[in-house]
Order: sequence, then C-alpha cells, then structure tokens
Amino acid sequence: MPSQTAVIWAAATGALVVVAGGAAAYWAHPDFLWRKPVPAVVNEPAPATPAAAAREPLPAPAAPVAGPNALKPSFDVVTVQPTGETVVAGRAAPKAKVELKDAGKTLAEATADGTGAFVMIPPPLPPGQHSLTLATGAGPSEETSNAIAVAVAAPEAAPRPAPPAPAPPAQAAASIAPPVSGPSGRIAVQSVEASAGGRLVAKGAADPNSVVRLYLGGAFVGDAKTGADGRWSLTIERGMTPGPYAVRADEINGADAKVTERAEAPFDYPATTPQSAQAAAASAAPARSPADVVIDSIQTHHVESGHTLWGISQKFYGDGSRYQLIFEANANQIKNPNLIFPGQVFVVPKAEPKP
Repeated sequence: MPSQTAVIWAAATGALVVVAGGAAAYWAHPDFLWRKPVPAVVNEPAPATPAAAAREPLPAPAAPVAGPNALKPSFDVVTVQPTGETVVAGRAAPKAKVELKDAGKTLAEATADGTGAFVMIPPPLPPGQHSLTLATGAGPSEETSNAIAVAVAAPEAAPRPAPPAPAPPAQAAASIAPPVSGPSGRIAVQSVEASAGGRLVAKGAADPNSVVRLYLGGAFVGDAKTGADGRWSLTIERGMTPGPYAVRADEINGADAKVTERAEAPFDYPATTPQSAQAAAASAAPARSPADVVIDSIQTHHVESGHTLWGISQKFYGDGSRYQLIFEANANQIKNPNLIFPGQVFVVPKAEPKP
C-alpha cells in the first residue's frame, strides 16, 4: 500500500502535467500571436428603453399640397387641323390658370372652371413639329403635363400657270371676322367666312359633348351638339345680304338649359363675295354630324329711312300685323317696335301662313 506521501506526490505531478498541457495548447493556438488587447470599459449612458423611446414626440406629417396647382394638368382632347388651327381641352385644379406651351413658349392661357375643365384655342400652329405641354403655377410650385407631339404639314406650293393661261380663280371664301372666345376660353367662334350666293360659314369650339345654341343677329338659327373634339359649325347656304351682323354661340347647361358661357363675333357681310367651283360644291354638301348646323336659306332685311316693322312684315308675310315675329327675332337690336333705324339689318324668320 503506497504511503500518504507517495499519493500526494502523484497528485501534484498529475496537476502539473494538466497545467503544462493547457499551456502548450494555448501556445500552439493560431490566435496566440495576434491576440488583441481587451478594450477598456467606458462608462456611457445607457440607451433609452423602448418605453422611453415611445415617449419621444414624433415629427408632424407634411401638410397636404393646396392651391390651384394641387392637381397636375392633363390633356383630354387635342385637335389640330391641316391649317394649324388647334383646339385643346383638358383638366387641372379648379380655378387654376393654365398655360399651353410649345417647347416652353406660351401659346395661350385659360382658367379652369369649378370642376377643373378648360378649353383653349391658340393661334394657328405654323408648319413643322411641335411639343405641346400644359402648365400651372410658377417656379418651384409649377406643375406640367406630359408632352404631346403634333406636326403641321407645310402647304403645297400652287403651280404657276403657263404664260398664256388665265390667272387662278379667287378663293372660295373670304374671312370676315377674327376669332373670338368667351371669358374663360371654354367656347369660341374661330372663323366666319362669306362666299358667293349669300353663303355664310361660321366655325367654333366648345366643351366636348355639349349643346351650343347659335344665333345670327340675335335670331335663333339652331342647336349644335359637339362631339369628343368640341367642334361645331353653322352654314347658311344662301340669303345673306350686305350689312352688319353678329354670330353668337351660347354653351347650354344640360341640367337647367341655362347659358354657361357665350362668345359673339360681329362682322360686316360684304357686297362682293368670291366665286369659285369649290364654293358651289361646298354649298351642296349635307350636314356631317349633329355638330354641324346647316340652314338652307335665310331672309334678311336692310332698314332704310321710312321703313317700319309693320311694312317689313307686310313685305315678307303679306300681313303687317305679324311684325311681332320680326321684333322677337331681333330683340337684341329692337328695344321699341316703333323705333327702328336706317342701317340696321334684321333676320326675318320664316313663318307658316295663317290658317
């Protein structure tokens, strides 16, 4: 049996072997030569607890954009004729001022109505390529629409006649009134033209799919119903006589039949009008759509000294007592049926004979 001293020595020897083995393992470990110093402990304030962070005030949300530029402008309809005449309809913020631009240059302006709708009729576009945009606001708050690319073809040069040939015929029609728009540009009379045989053609634009009530010299002549392009026209085939007139276009609210916007173009119908084969062919053309009002003929009377409504009624109806028909048709000119003046031109409505 080993002595107590031998047991103690053996235990000590075993412990030494374990310590030595551990030291050898530590020395042989590949991280030994690159051990990094332990960083010093720095007393930093403890991070806020989730509950504390939740108590921090949150930033206020950004206020919504307000004002006339809150809605980006957009095109609804862009119609460009071969002659460059253009009609633009679209939408923007209600009551916003809208500019129509071509490659950054302003062509026309309009103010959107309470629903944001607007119509513009800029000057005719010149031949070439164009990039149309709508803009509202100015500076950092400016809003612009997507660009619309349009092209206007250059007019073909008329061939020169041979030396012995006669000169080319006169134009089919003569322009007798400049374009006129309503206060907000939603309705317009774009052109008024006269041609041979007492013919008159007026063209214009209004809101798409609307009713346009048309008058000549204050006398109602017909209702035009525009399509998606907003275009309308009035053609009187014959019967116009020289003198002062006005073409009036009223846009009618379908809900209550009230006038929402008006454009009126005064003009003088000339004593001499151009004649050509094109005018004769055009006069035989039928109405193309509900937007095109065609009147076969119209009666007019040029007032001279000594004329009376009774006498004019006797001339046209064979009955002076029917003067009320002429008075009502020309109420914008006649304030008192007993007072008419030389130089006035009345539209005389056709009436069925009395039974």
